[in-house]
Amino acid sequence: MSSNPLSSRLISGRFYHPELDVLRGFAFLLIFMHHAFAHDRAFYMRMGTAPALASMLAAIASTGALGVSLFFLLSAYLVTELLIRERAQLGHVDLKAFYLRRILRMWPLYFAFLILAWAMQWFVPGQHIGWRAGLAFALLVGNWWVVFVGFPSSVIFPLWFISIQEQFYLFWPATMRKLSERGLLIAAALLIAVANLTRWYLASRHTWESRIWANTFVHLDSIALGIVIAVLLAGRAPRLAPIVRAALIIGGFTCLVLAAYYFRIKFDPLTTSRVLLGYPTAAIGAIALFLGTLCEDFSGSSPQRRWGLRPLIYLGRISYGLYIFHVLGLMISDYTIPNHESSLGRYLVRDAVAFAIAVAFASISYRWFETPFLARKQRFSRVLSRPGG
Repeated sequence: MSSNPLSSRLISGRFYHPELDVLRGFAFLLIFMHHAFAHDRAFYMRMGTAPALASMLAAIASTGALGVSLFFLLSAYLVTELLIRERAQLGHVDLKAFYLRRILRMWPLYFAFLILAWAMQWFVPGQHIGWRAGLAFALLVGNWWVVFVGFPSSVIFPLWFISIQEQFYLFWPATMRKLSERGLLIAAALLIAVANLTRWYLASRHTWESRIWANTFVHLDSIALGIVIAVLLAGRAPRLAPIVRAALIIGGFTCLVLAAYYFRIKFDPLTTSRVLLGYPTAAIGAIALFLGTLCEDFSGSSPQRRWGLRPLIYLGRISYGLYIFHVLGLMISDYTIPNHESSLGRYLVRDAVAFAIAVAFASISYRWFETPFLARKQRFSRVLSRPGG
């Protein structure tokens, strides 16, 4: 294999795949359902729900947690692909520009929400962060606070995921900028090995689920597989028959269900075999969903298909804000829909209200708060990766 990682790569002026926004939107929906729905079938059966439907809702709720695996894989793929393209065009990776782009994309909303959450604890019952937890999340190591202390009683608790992403953004560009294709694959293999060794070590010592789930090293294989896909696809999308894509999507989602509901990697007490088999199953599911979604020319597909997917494309575009705000939306809906646990219909109304609140907040944030920073971010872009600019 050539030492030049661009020797066979198809490079074009812009790299944007709207179907990956579809996948982002789907990943957010999974996470929203994980936080919105109860994970115990007995909860639904107490409402008079049929056992089969109760089991299905509990399975969906459990599976939703693995939307983070999709996000990790997507982030790793896009960062790796864009930086390889940047090196092709410029001859090097501009680290300063990369970090400025990430800061302008991630930090304004993240820190604004931290300030809001800090203020909320003074007038919203049950909201408490504490200065140590607040400092950990402000320093983008909130996931390690969860590992060693636990989740804070605050709407900021999902931001452990953002901490892991930011740690990857800090580490990976500086590591990969001089690696060949072979070097990138070796680095990815090492990340996969570290992930499995970490999970074996933690599971064999009967570590609690939250201390495994929020550990950066535990999720390295989803990240590594995104890197592998970026290298092996070489800037192209797989040409697959519709039936193959359908099989990949169905199989991928089935893997996520198996990881969550059969191996039960989000439930204590964990066992070594469940952890060692469940997490790789989730990563395989994320790969299958990714490959089943990525298209050579999504814009060339039928108008009906494009229009049918526009809501998910939009959700993917505002998915960062959706992730930031969705627990706040759930908290507000808890106050506005009294007795929401009295019937399944009322419970689903509460979730629908929460979803609408999250979409409203994220849309307003994207249009009026994030967009000015995104415009500044474009000044430091070396490869165009947004629609229209």
